[in-house]
Formats: sequence, C-alpha cells, structure tokens
Amino acid sequence: MKATDFLLCVIDASGGIVNGRTLLQKRAFFLSELTGIDAELRFDAHYYGPYSSTVEGTTTQLKILGFIQEASTGFGVVSGGFEIKRYDYSLTDDGRRLVGRLRNTQEYKAIESGMQRMIEAGDPNYIELSIAAKAYFLLKKKGDEMSTSELQREAEKYSWSISPQSIDRAVHFLESLGLAKEA
Repeated sequence: MKATDFLLCVIDASGGIVNGRTLLQKRAFFLSELTGIDAELRFDAHYYGPYSSTVEGTTTQLKILGFIQEASTGFGVVSGGFEIKRYDYSLTDDGRRLVGRLRNTQEYKAIESGMQRMIEAGDPNYIELSIAAKAYFLLKKKGDEMSTSELQREAEKYSWSISPQSIDRAVHFLESLGLAKEA
C-alpha cells in the first residue's frame, strides 16, 4: 500500500480528523505494526518516540494535492519566544472520495480494525500514545522481556525520560493490543 493511501485511511479510521502531528505519527506507527501493512514509513527514534519522515512528507504531499486540510491552533508563547501550536488534519471532500474507493480493500479493513482495537485498549491521548510507542520501540529493538527499570534505562539512551507509572500504563496498553506479553 502506498504511504498516501495508508495515511488517508488512518485519518478516515480516526473519524476523519486527527488532532496533532504527534498523534498522527503515533497512530500511523501503531497501525502499521498492528496491521503488518508495509507502506514504507520507516520509523526511527525521535524526541517524541518513533518518527517517520515519510509520514511528515506524505502529509505535506496530501495537503498540496488537496486531499487533507491542515488547521493550526495556537496555545500561546513560551519563554524564549517559541509559539506553541497544534496542527490538526482532516479529510477534504476529495480525500473522502478517494478513501471511499479504498474502503472495500483488505488494507482499509485492517486499518479500521486496528484503530478500533486501539480505541478499545483505552484510546490514549498523544502523550500516552507517545510513551507507549517508545516502550514498544524499545521492547521490539531489544527483542526480549524488560522490567520497568530496564525500560527506563534503555529510554535514557535516547534522552527519553519516562516515569515508572507511565511505563506501566504504556505496557498495559501494549498488552491490550497484543504487542507485549503479560507479566
């Protein structure tokens, strides 16, 4: 499946709108893992957990083509003069028409099912989903079971600071999705 089609399906399966770049990245990450669909997204370690420059570039491409709309919401300015914004993505009429052609595919059904599994597992916000993505990234990379303290130590190697409570919630979410073994 092409990255463009995959992201359109992710946004559609999210109710037609995704509130925030980080949430879009993490949903794409988990849905690619849950479905096994290879959209060549290539996730690497980043500040907020697994990140794909392909997701970022494809999002820009979809905006230029008129299939998604980006809206920003400002939340003020922090010390140092940096503005805080959230970028939300929604399907345009053309995007909905294109997704309409994809809805009968096995890939779309898998993405929709994966999104439903994420909702049933607690539908975490972008922060919790970022922590769960970090934990999963580390567990997958390490290839074996890890304790909470081991996960914290591994996370520090990427400059990720994660509390034990956050790790426990993340692991519970991953267990609910079948992406981590129950302790």
